[in-house]
Amino acid sequence: MRRIVSIALIGCFLFNMIGYKLCFYYQIIEADSRIQARIESLNESEENLFTVKIPIRLPYHTDWKEFESVEGEMTYNNSTYRYVKQKVLRDTLILLCIEHREKSIIERNSGDFAKKVNEVLPDSSQKQILKQAKEDFYQKSDGVSVAIYSLRSPVTFFVIQVLKTSSYHQKIDRPPSIEV
Repeated sequence: MRRIVSIALIGCFLFNMIGYKLCFYYQIIEADSRIQARIESLNESEENLFTVKIPIRLPYHTDWKEFESVEGEMTYNNSTYRYVKQKVLRDTLILLCIEHREKSIIERNSGDFAKKVNEVLPDSSQKQILKQAKEDFYQKSDGVSVAIYSLRSPVTFFVIQVLKTSSYHQKIDRPPSIEV
């Protein structure tokens, strides 16, 4: 009887650790197969697709006459989109995408479930702890942050932090002597 109870408790513990992740992973695989069947049934009707245009800079490329099938996905604002077709025209990559709502919902539910199981509550005390830890381990500097934004692609940006060298004080001294 003790063995059965201990095996059941270990099973519950393992499900709590990784089992729910496997369940959500299986649901995502099923959702991917359903969206792939939906994409294949679309054929030439492009009414459910929307266009994403991305500027590209390729020195020697040719324009494509027709769209070409492509597989891939992206996540934007917690929504997942699947690529269906792509085409290069002049200096633009044109992607035809379809929204993958089912996968977005599953991923959102997975994150919510993981937060509830692991007792992660959105309160300000955790932010205070992180703020204190950051102040303990990171040195404050009188740095200047410069953000460089690209006008052609507003999604891409670079942040460069320039530190003032005057905030560091060097002290040249002999190492301590060890008496034996």
